[in-house]
Parts: sequence; structure tokens; C-alpha cells
Amino acid sequence: MQYDSEFVHNLLPQKAPFAFVDEIVELQEGGDPAADGTPNNPKITAVWHLSGKEKFFDGHFPGNPVLPGVLQIEAMAQAATLLTMIVKKDQVAGKRPAFAGVENCRFRAAVIPPVDLTLKAEMTMCRRSIYKYSGKIYQGETLVCEADFSAVMV
Repeated sequence: MQYDSEFVHNLLPQKAPFAFVDEIVELQEGGDPAADGTPNNPKITAVWHLSGKEKFFDGHFPGNPVLPGVLQIEAMAQAATLLTMIVKKDQVAGKRPAFAGVENCRFRAAVIPPVDLTLKAEMTMCRRSIYKYSGKIYQGETLVCEADFSAVMV
């Protein structure tokens, strides 16, 4: 399943210049656990086409741009937001996400544009309006960032 830029930018609550997901290349809605008990959580794989011309690079190491870590976390959170808005559509209609926390965050490599980043998020828990996720960002095959994070739909 794939969702293009128009679909993503219409659904995503964040708008330019603060929208960091450009397309969804895979979405798994999840379901019952496997026979061995392995969870079958909802998952998303999305892409952010980072050109290097984004305005924040003007001030983040001018002439030697590096993607700030906080924006990497935000990109994973935006992918998770899209996942939630698609697979939990009825439960979150009319709501928006509020970041609740970040844990176990690791930055594994510098992200230097231009580059296409692959954003992966898995919904690991949902109770009432609280959602927990595990996220990863890849530059090609290289893991550049990973974190566990949570949000509340308000």
C-alpha cells in the first residue's frame, strides 16, 4: 500500500515548513498475534525527501548542514501520527497528537543532506487516547536514529 505526497500532506496535522513526511511506502494495519504469541502491531514505512534547502539548515552549522536530532525525532513522530490516523481513524477523528515523551533515543550517524530518509514506526501500545511507538530512521541501509516515544490524542 502506498500513499503519495498529496494524501500525506492533507492528512498530517503539521504543515509546511514543519511537515517531515513526504510519502508512505508501506502500511501494515496489524491484527491478532501470531500463533507463537508474536505481536502483530500496526507499522508504517514512510519517506522524507531531505533536500538540504530546508530553512533550518541556514542556522544549523551553515555550510556544513547536519539534520538536528530533535527534527529526526519529530519526523518519526509524524510518521507515527499518520499510522495512528489511518489505522485508528474512528478513535482519533477530530483529534491531534500531543507528544508525551521520548525514551531510549540513540543517534547512530549524522544525517547530511541531500538524502532520502526512511522513517519506520510501530505502534506498540494503545489504551484510550495514549499511544506508544518504537521508531527508526534509515539512510539507505544505515540506521541513523532510533527511539521509543509516546503521544496522547487530544
